[in-house]
Amino acid sequence: MSAEQNTRSKVMHFMFLQMALLQEISRVATRYSKLMFFYQKNRIINLFKENEHPEKKRPKVFVAVPHITSVEESNNPEKATAKIERLRHTIDGLLTTFAHCDLTITIQTLPNRHVTAYLPEYQIKCIQIQESPECDPMFVGFRLQEEFVERVEKFDWFLFIEDDIVLYDAFVLEKLESFNRQSGYENAILYPHRFEMYQGTKRYIDLTIDDQLSWNQLSSVEIETVKFAECTNPHSGFYCLSKSQMKEWIKSGRIFKNQVVKVGPLESAATFCILECFSIYKPHPSNLNYFEIRHYDSKYSKLYPEPESPYTLSAVNNSSHTPIVKRLRERDLSSSHDY
Repeated sequence: MSAEQNTRSKVMHFMFLQMALLQEISRVATRYSKLMFFYQKNRIINLFKENEHPEKKRPKVFVAVPHITSVEESNNPEKATAKIERLRHTIDGLLTTFAHCDLTITIQTLPNRHVTAYLPEYQIKCIQIQESPECDPMFVGFRLQEEFVERVEKFDWFLFIEDDIVLYDAFVLEKLESFNRQSGYENAILYPHRFEMYQGTKRYIDLTIDDQLSWNQLSSVEIETVKFAECTNPHSGFYCLSKSQMKEWIKSGRIFKNQVVKVGPLESAATFCILECFSIYKPHPSNLNYFEIRHYDSKYSKLYPEPESPYTLSAVNNSSHTPIVKRLRERDLSSSHDY
């Protein structure tokens, strides 16, 4: 190699060394800068912090829960364990969902036919118990509507929820307000989908138990990419009306009051009597989980297992029934034969 080539090679190596050093210095400087910005983050937040919490009106929500047990369960907490657990979860769900609201919870029941005395102390302090002997136990859901009527000027929202339904959705009022404002139908109200969890599978039970279920394509609406539609089984064990909707219902005369118009008195009080005044919508199958509540039981899942239903969802692939541990062991044994 000539002296000229040797010199050229040394120059090239020197230049690449300088570039490598600059790259390393840049990498270290970038890391150091990121750390410094991270440590300064709280100072920046405090520098531009808001001086006060924004004032926001707390919605006034009145909740009525129909709750009936046997006399035996009412007098024996051991026999009422399941009923106590369901009601406890229902109340906890309400306290969680409406923590930002002024909430009133009333338990509509009959003397010696409830288990409220066995609830946790903090829940007992949060509820009002209303007993009335002059009522068929199956029609308590109708009777509590009169509580809504009497309080129509005192609250912003009126919620009916069965004593085995769990709601965890802090944006439920915002969802209802959005639907009421943008649906385009003055008499349209929104119901949630009711689901059960059974053996790791989520079943939208009011959709799976009806093998002739249909959705109304003609009247479906879409609001901010979320679609809603009427279906042939709107039942949820839940409804929530605004003050203006409650007034419209009162104005209608409520001719279906205390009338079994479909299935039975429980379903009629919770859902089908509402149809005299409103059209009931639910989230469309394309976005089922937009608005949902849990049925704290698994009885419908056991009665209607329907593994192939489009309204039965699972986070894991159930196509193979072989336990994964067993499959892994079989794979290991198979590979061991290669040696």
